[in-house]
This record gives sequence, structure tokens and C-alpha cells, in this order.
Amino acid sequence: MEITVHGTHVMVPDDLRRSAARKTERLGRYLVGMERAVVSFSDTSVGHLGEPITCEVVIEGRGHIVRAVGVGGRPAVALDAAVDKAALRLARLKRKLVGRSRPRHGRGKSVANGADHAAVVLPDVDGRPDDDIDDSLERTSEP
Repeated sequence: MEITVHGTHVMVPDDLRRSAARKTERLGRYLVGMERAVVSFSDTSVGHLGEPITCEVVIEGRGHIVRAVGVGGRPAVALDAAVDKAALRLARLKRKLVGRSRPRHGRGKSVANGADHAAVVLPDVDGRPDDDIDDSLERTSEP
């Protein structure tokens, strides 16, 4: 996976850059085929609940884009929040893709395909044998 780490109005130290690359690389095991990841740190003047650092993780691959944003007082906290959200979204995407390829319904053969199904046997309600029941229908011309 190709990983890019950069900052907007924030100096990204080398240890934070390595940590972001390592944590983002681990996200690749949630869904195989993700090609690129961009980790962006920014300093916002008015952050979420007064948290000044925002981390955005965008992962692309196989026609899918997963975006997660985390905020925190320190860049490492914002990175952890964003990586956790991205992991949840990748797991959800994988469940959706696997569910499309392996639907739960239709595991057995359908009646239209001529499959043999067990006949439904209903218990006798009135105690009479089934031979006594008249199955003929009376047709009338009136609706």
C-alpha cells in the first residue's frame, strides 16, 4: 500500500510520520486490494469540542474510497481516532462486499429449478380422514 503523510499548518515530526505509516499499513489487512492511503494532519482554529488537531485518513482501492476523520488535542490522539474509524468502515465495507457475493438466501435449491422439497403435512383438525373431504369447486356465473 502506498502511504502519504502530510500536514496542513502542522509540522509532522518523523516519529509521528512513521507511526501514521505503520498504523495505516495495518488497515490493509481489513480489506485486501486497497492501493493508496493519505494521512493528513491539520490545525483547525475551531475544532470539534475545542480539539485543535484533526487527522484525516483516506484509503482508496478497487473503486472504493474510505474516509475517516479523528480529532484530538495531540496529533497522536487524532491519528488513533481516525485509524479506529477507518478500521470500522473497512470492516463494514468488507461485510457488504462479501454479502453481495455470498447471499444468505438461496442456499438451497429453489422450486423453480425442480428441486425436491418435503411436502407440508397438516394435522387433522376435525378428526375425519382426508378421503371424506369434497375437493370439487362449484362455479357460479355471478360475481
